[in-house]
Amino acid sequence: MTIPKAYDITLHGGADMDLDNIHIKEMPQVNMAIKEIPSLSIAVTQLPTIRLEMAVKELPTIRLDADVGIKPTRVSMPMNTHVCLKLLGLKLLDLSLCGENMVIIEPYVPRRAETGCA
Repeated sequence: MTIPKAYDITLHGGADMDLDNIHIKEMPQVNMAIKEIPSLSIAVTQLPTIRLEMAVKELPTIRLDADVGIKPTRVSMPMNTHVCLKLLGLKLLDLSLCGENMVIIEPYVPRRAETGCA
């Protein structure tokens, strides 16, 4: 004969103590009060000194030229040219050119043809 290691126990039935009909008619009065406020002391020590120095070491160079001439300049102009040749409504030639036109303005230096034969 061996001793069982697990037991199965099942209980049936119940008990009713009639605790469903309990009602509170009034709440007891609760009084709360602060009897004493603790004292707080705040001490401010000396704040550190902050020193800030700023200086302009060098001003940028501003150059104004009062020359009347035109400074060397390059002007770029986008170009899109379309040429079409039609005869009685029929297209005979269709040509498209696109690119960039450029105008370069530079200081005047007379060319050999402008100075003449010396």
